[in-house]
Amino acid sequence: MSTVDFSLKNKRVLVTGGSKGIGHAIAISFAEAGADIALAARGIESLEKTKKEIETIGRRCVAVSTDLASDQQIKQMHATVVGELGAIDILVNNAGIGYFVTLADLTHEQFDDVIRVNTWAALYLSQLCYPAMKEKGEGVIVNIASTGGLKPDIWVGSYSASKAALIMLTKQIACEWGNDGIRCVAICPGLVRTEMAADLVAHREKNGFQNLVNRVGEPNEIAGMALMLASSAGGFCQGGVYTIDGGSMVSAG
Repeated sequence: MSTVDFSLKNKRVLVTGGSKGIGHAIAISFAEAGADIALAARGIESLEKTKKEIETIGRRCVAVSTDLASDQQIKQMHATVVGELGAIDILVNNAGIGYFVTLADLTHEQFDDVIRVNTWAALYLSQLCYPAMKEKGEGVIVNIASTGGLKPDIWVGSYSASKAALIMLTKQIACEWGNDGIRCVAICPGLVRTEMAADLVAHREKNGFQNLVNRVGEPNEIAGMALMLASSAGGFCQGGVYTIDGGSMVSAG
């Protein structure tokens, strides 16, 4: 009987938004599992800090300051990463932005910003990684979506719409590229303790949680699921959407 294998030994992984929060936890977890890591995010300081953490683990790391709203910067970042690490084996589309505003007040510019970073950038980067994955006959794309993409919530309509689109893109990529040996899956976290969600986390910790475990999620818990899905342990997972939300989607509250 074969054993469960969570190893990513010598895999080359690209994580967008990899310097903070969930992306940071995934990058560290994957490095500990044996992967070499490429990081793409805007903040140079946090990128370099995460890079040093990964190198301390003993893995190679490339950190590229990138505005994921720019196709040109995405393309250049991908070329830089491939030039230094080689073709990407595992892509984690984690970067995301949002505006705390009602749909009545949402502007075209704000909606375009959110869709461009949360949805289009993930697809475009997947397109860039696709040829090498196809040639090799294997590859994994992990999209970090959200429970917001599965149910509506007030004030975050554009974010929810972008994540719902990312969920469908996950299924579409699996459908179109599965025969090339490429797996694509989506993770839908609930409320997680990140810098982006800090105000909402503080509110919930003061006023109560809308889930069944009565606490906020932690970035390393999302990283654990990502590791399983990206490794051979998740080799039978294709086109799936996996919630990790403390039971918020089944809570009556």
